Amino acid sequence: MPQSAASSSVEAFLQDCPPATWLQSPDFATVCPPPPRHRYLVLTACYPDGGIAGFGVARLSWLAPGRYFASFRRGPVTRTPEALAQVLPAFAARLRREGCCSMQLNPRWSGEVEVQRVCEMLQAAGCVRLPVGAQSQHTETALVGLHGSAEDLQSRLKQRCRRQIRKAQKAGIEVRPAASLEEALQFKPLMKAFFRARGLGLESVPPVESQWQMTRNKGAFLLAWQRGKLVAGHVMIADGSRAFWLALARCEEHSSAAAGYPLVWEAMKTAQAQGFAQYDMAGAVSVPDAGGAEVSGGARNRAQFKSAFRPEAVPLVPAYVLPLRQPSHALLFNLRRACRGLRQQAGAGV
Repeated sequence: MPQSAASSSVEAFLQDCPPATWLQSPDFATVCPPPPRHRYLVLTACYPDGGIAGFGVARLSWLAPGRYFASFRRGPVTRTPEALAQVLPAFAARLRREGCCSMQLNPRWSGEVEVQRVCEMLQAAGCVRLPVGAQSQHTETALVGLHGSAEDLQSRLKQRCRRQIRKAQKAGIEVRPAASLEEALQFKPLMKAFFRARGLGLESVPPVESQWQMTRNKGAFLLAWQRGKLVAGHVMIADGSRAFWLALARCEEHSSAAAGYPLVWEAMKTAQAQGFAQYDMAGAVSVPDAGGAEVSGGARNRAQFKSAFRPEAVPLVPAYVLPLRQPSHALLFNLRRACRGLRQQAGAGV
C-alpha cells in the first residue's frame, strides 16, 4: 500500500476509536521529538483482509547494550478491548525482535465498566499492574461536559469560578488567541519558568512551535495579557474526540494569580463551539480529608482550581507491564525503577 494511502487508513482508523489520543498519532515523533536516549517505533496490526486491528507508537528507551524498555503512553489504540487482546501478541513479538525486554502500556479507555474490562484483559494476557508510586501518568481525569449553550455551560460553573473570572477582568487581564507564531513564542520562557519552579518536566510537552501547529485546525492557543504584559497562557488541543488541556502556565506575580480561570473558561467555550463534547482537564486531583495523607499546597491549589469548573472524575486504565524477555526483564526493569526512584528522591530533596 502506498505511504499516503496507509497514512489515510490509519487516520480513518483512529477517528473511529474511542481511546484515540494525541500521544498515539502517526506524527507524534515529529510533534514531540524524542531526547537522545529514546526513539519511537510505529506499529500497525492488520486483519487478514487488510483492515487495521490496532495501532501504536512505542517509545523505546535504552537499558543496556541490545536491550530496551518499550512504552505505549495511552496506547495501543484499538476499537474494542477484545481487539487489544488480539493485537498484543503481534506487538509483543515485534518489540521482542527489537531487543525490548519489557513493554509498558495503558490504553486510554475510561469509565468504570470499560476500565475493568481492559484491566481484566491485560491481566489475562500476563500483564502486571504497576503500583501507585510507579504510575507515571494520571489514572483518573476530570471531564467537563460541554453540552448545551455557552450560557448553560457558564451556569454550571461554581460561583467561585465565575467570581474569579470577574476578578481577573477587573484586574485588567485580557484573554485572546495568539495572533501569530511569533506572538505564541512569547509563551515559551514563561512556560519553562513555571514548570521549572514546580519541579515539573517538559519532556512530554511538545515545543511551543508544535503546540501552535497543533491548534491550527482545532484547539486554541490562548494568551492572557495585563497592561500589555504577557502573564499566562493555555493551550487546548484535540485529543481523540475530546478537547484536552495540554499546557497552562502563568508568571508568579500575585496580580496574575486569577488568570487561569478566564483562560480555561475561554478554552471551554472554544471547544464547545468547535463541536467537542468534553473538555479533559488532564488529570483529576483529589485532596484527602483532614487526617489523611499529607498533601502539598500545590496539589491542594490545583484541586481547588479544577473543582471550580465542576468536572466529573473519571477513572482511566492504569499502566501495566508485560515481560518480553527473561531474565532481562526481571533485572533491568527493576533496576530502571530503582534508578527512577532515586532520581525522584534527589529532586524532592529527600
